[in-house]
Amino acid sequence: MPQVLRIAADRGAADGQHDREIFPGARPGQSIRRFCIYLISIEGALLDAARRDMNSLYLLLSLDPASVALLFWFTLLFDVPRYVISLSVAAIFERNDLPPLKRTTTAIVAGHNEADTIRACVASIEADQIIVVDDGSTDGMWNVVEQLKSEGLVHKAIRLPIRSSKVTAVNMALANCTGEVVFIIDADTILEPGAIDAALPYFADPQVGGVGCELKVENENATLTTRFQAIEYTISISMGRQVSDALDLMPNVSGAFGAFRHSALQRVGGLDMEVSEDAALTMKLRNAGYKIRFARGAVGKTRVPETLTGLTLQRLRWDAGLITIWCRRCIGNISPFSPNFRLIEALLILDVIWFSIILPLVFPIYCVWLWGQIGEFAFTLLAATFLGLIALDILVCVIARVPFRLFPYVPLYTLMQNLVMRLVRITAMVGELIFMYSRRDDHIPGQQRWRLS
Repeated sequence: MPQVLRIAADRGAADGQHDREIFPGARPGQSIRRFCIYLISIEGALLDAARRDMNSLYLLLSLDPASVALLFWFTLLFDVPRYVISLSVAAIFERNDLPPLKRTTTAIVAGHNEADTIRACVASIEADQIIVVDDGSTDGMWNVVEQLKSEGLVHKAIRLPIRSSKVTAVNMALANCTGEVVFIIDADTILEPGAIDAALPYFADPQVGGVGCELKVENENATLTTRFQAIEYTISISMGRQVSDALDLMPNVSGAFGAFRHSALQRVGGLDMEVSEDAALTMKLRNAGYKIRFARGAVGKTRVPETLTGLTLQRLRWDAGLITIWCRRCIGNISPFSPNFRLIEALLILDVIWFSIILPLVFPIYCVWLWGQIGEFAFTLLAATFLGLIALDILVCVIARVPFRLFPYVPLYTLMQNLVMRLVRITAMVGELIFMYSRRDDHIPGQQRWRLS
């Protein structure tokens, strides 16, 4: 018995009364002896666990390249290409500032029950014409809009008697636009100074039909959930869209803040009734032969969900669009026999399908396969993968210029992206494929759902 435990046993034997208080009926010193045996058993268990961890680490480090490729095939097929492509494009393609361009502009702000945010949104817009559409609000938003119009901040105000959807509101405003470039802005988005002018230079190219703008999180410091989204928006919307822009693979102009050539919107018939109406409009423009660009300096700040529940509900709706837009609406365009086939469009659709649809669906299959092949050692491999992804995400954050104050939350970002958000996406896609939940989504008012494509 170790010296410290022998001393403890001797002291316990000298205090039999204390032993009997702890273990009634025990003989003098017996309780301490039992406690010593318990400590020794814990020590043995910890040593066994340490040996297993050392064995797992030794096994991991002793893998040959073929075994690494076999065991990490999911990471090599899905994760590594994403990082390699993003980092390579960011390193190779330099951002060229375009000369300023003057165009007449119209901003459309459509909102439902946005009385608390509509004033700040309108006040931040530097457009020649501002049209606000109240989509059947019941919180007094119309009173605020009328006040803004009386102050000269809103040029035209439209009120829908009942909630009719953002698509209906925006299409109604389009009929009243006078600007050559139309900005569609959510009522809870606040533009930074110069945001409108920063998007205009891209329209010097007559083939450009839409320009995606940069989004940042306005309520970044509210919760851990908003800090995760702040990192996500910087990487996915800022750096990710820059990479897509460089490769001419821009899949979406965000509905929160985006710019469009007025004539292009008229040519394609405005917005279609879809849950992901922004992605549907973007693909309509691409199919019509227009280019889609990204303006990094055109910055808008938007409020994001502050709770995990709110974020989950938002992403269930967003991710359902992967099925409604890319699988049901656009999948046929990858066929060379389709009248809308173009190689660059086929590559865009395949990019979305591979990284946004197949990747999350294959992940749980990979985890089950890994457990079946190597048992508990799978946890070691997944932990090693997670640490590697954290290192890559830190590198991406440096290149994407994520604010340093957010760096401590990068492990949370990696965990959320690779576990939580993947499970949410799987749930959304499976639910849409089997039950077509988008047909019952409250985002589209009941009387308008018959118009869903």
